[in-house]
Amino acid sequence: MSPRESNAATIESTPRITRRKRRLFIFLALGLVAALFGAVEGVTRLCGYGGYPALMKTIGPVSGGTLVVTDPAGAASYFFANKGRAGSMFENALLMPKPAGTVRIFLCGESAMKGFPQPMALSAGAFLQAMLGDCLPGRTVEVVNLATTAVASFPVMAMLEDAIDYQPDLVIVYCGNNEFYGAYGVASLHSAGRSTAAMRVQRAFRATGVAQVIEAWTAPSQESNQTLMEHVMARSVIPVEDPVRQDAARNLRAHLGGMIRLCKARGVPILVCTLASNERDLAPLGEDDATSLSPEAAEKLAAKLVAMRSTGTAPEAVAAAMRDVLNTHPTSALAHYLLGRALHSMKQYDQAAAEFRRALDLDTMPWRPPRAVQQSILDAAKEGGAALCDVRAAFAAASPGGAIGDELMDDHVHPSLAGQVLMARTWLASISDLGGSIAPPRERMAALPNDEAYRRRLGENVYERYGAAHTVRVLCDIPFYRESNPQAYQRFDGICRALEGTMSPEVLDVARQWQTPAPHRGGIQRPISGMVGRVMLKERNYQEADRLMNVAARSVPPYSSLNVEYVYFMLAARERLKAQLDDADRATALAAIERGQALARFAPLADLQIHRWIGRLYQLRAEQAKAIPHLEAAMPALSGTDLLALDQALVFAYLQTGQSQKASELVKQRLAGGGPFGEAYRRMLQPSATAP
Repeated sequence: MSPRESNAATIESTPRITRRKRRLFIFLALGLVAALFGAVEGVTRLCGYGGYPALMKTIGPVSGGTLVVTDPAGAASYFFANKGRAGSMFENALLMPKPAGTVRIFLCGESAMKGFPQPMALSAGAFLQAMLGDCLPGRTVEVVNLATTAVASFPVMAMLEDAIDYQPDLVIVYCGNNEFYGAYGVASLHSAGRSTAAMRVQRAFRATGVAQVIEAWTAPSQESNQTLMEHVMARSVIPVEDPVRQDAARNLRAHLGGMIRLCKARGVPILVCTLASNERDLAPLGEDDATSLSPEAAEKLAAKLVAMRSTGTAPEAVAAAMRDVLNTHPTSALAHYLLGRALHSMKQYDQAAAEFRRALDLDTMPWRPPRAVQQSILDAAKEGGAALCDVRAAFAAASPGGAIGDELMDDHVHPSLAGQVLMARTWLASISDLGGSIAPPRERMAALPNDEAYRRRLGENVYERYGAAHTVRVLCDIPFYRESNPQAYQRFDGICRALEGTMSPEVLDVARQWQTPAPHRGGIQRPISGMVGRVMLKERNYQEADRLMNVAARSVPPYSSLNVEYVYFMLAARERLKAQLDDADRATALAAIERGQALARFAPLADLQIHRWIGRLYQLRAEQAKAIPHLEAAMPALSGTDLLALDQALVFAYLQTGQSQKASELVKQRLAGGGPFGEAYRRMLQPSATAP
């Protein structure tokens, strides 16, 4: 038999696998893999891995219903590349079912919607709540701000999906600024693919315990001095022709469409907003793409652009020079921007606006939304039949020459305090146009106080102005930001230095401390107003302390130890101003006590100091007997001057309730322990001792 015949015989004698057996083999192999994965997944779940924190967290029963809070950990779960640098959201509190007479509005978006760099009390959401409340007397307006810093539209949509069943009367969406660099953005360190389907698959996989164990081993959190948005950038340059630009616009359109359909399915009205950005006073952040030019030509172009940025050049000369540049390099974003500046100075506003928009579209670092992104918003609203709130048009109409600049913007996309108020008024007008039970009557809108009155009412002050300026100063100090827009850093550094010059040494020291991580415990940004307010109390400037503590209390979560603390200090200052609290103040104290008691009940080990503030609030209400158990419970958490102050309050409560022996025993115990406060403790038992 020849070799060929032998091979043929061998092949013929080998049994063939039937199609049925092949399918069975594949099924068994896949089943084995699934079983193995399931076993490993089960082990990881037992070890505490798997799943995501809930965005909407049910706490338990309180007066009026069941308390639900928004958990920032749920928002942070969208940041997987470095969990130590996650975006943040406000911790809101709401009751379920929604109380009768309550108007509940959800705000969805990114940092611009959150109100950055302003505190919660001076955000656009806070202004909307005040304005709509004035228009709807007898009803309680509740604005729940779900916005999260540094996210693209996919997390915004997913968070609305989690929150939609909590009975909103209206959803307002303002997002699209972070489609490139935010979490789940197409050019982000936290990218999850370039389509919605890919993002959902990746999000589901990362919820498995196996994936989270792998992440824990391979991607540990690392400290960094970078800002959050700087940190999440995976690509710094995105050329105009790069396909990811179309991906960003397509994703935004799809995710807005998803939010619109979700709201319609639940019967909830939705407002979709266009985006305002700084077009006139912010040069392109990215470098011009000069790869098509020779090195000599590129160097010559750069030198010409630098020369034309000098303030001494006449606008006519700049316009002529930039038109010359654009003849040879039409995609120069900086040349279009400088031409727009020149035309604006020459009062050729329509032409200037066109150049500003072209410059923004050509910016190779799209931290501001280009026109394709804005068009996606318009398309999504039109296709879904949603109401459109044209915020960009409102900002342009209120800006010199119709070009949005520093008057209404603090940086590239974040409104200034004036911009926050304008945004709220723009929303209010759109809510009125929507009609329905929550629409404010036009005659009431016309009678609303002016912007300055609302800013005063909500607590605008020099210290929060300083805090916002410092926050933006840090942003503008990013190397590429400072190189492309040196005037931005100089502007806010100048504001900070000027305000520091008006501060006393004690206040300046506190302002400098506020800039460090030390005061901001528990994941909550301590408001600068609260820190300065304590200085004012020590200086017996009770009127200023009252005002600052009011702002501070509204800038932290309502169910937090900080909130109860700030309410106590506010009312303590108020008591010094008018001898005793009136009925409204006593009601405010009681509401804070109830929030504090809920905290103590549902998180008894979280912060023992909450009992200190509950006890002190009871004392402001002249309810000494109720104060005593809370003051006693706070003792283990305190030391130094804080313990001295607590003991003084407790001794006073003992004496007022006829428990002089307990007061004496406490003082003797402290004196026996020694320390620098002996004389202070001895004075506590003297007949002349006053209320703490």
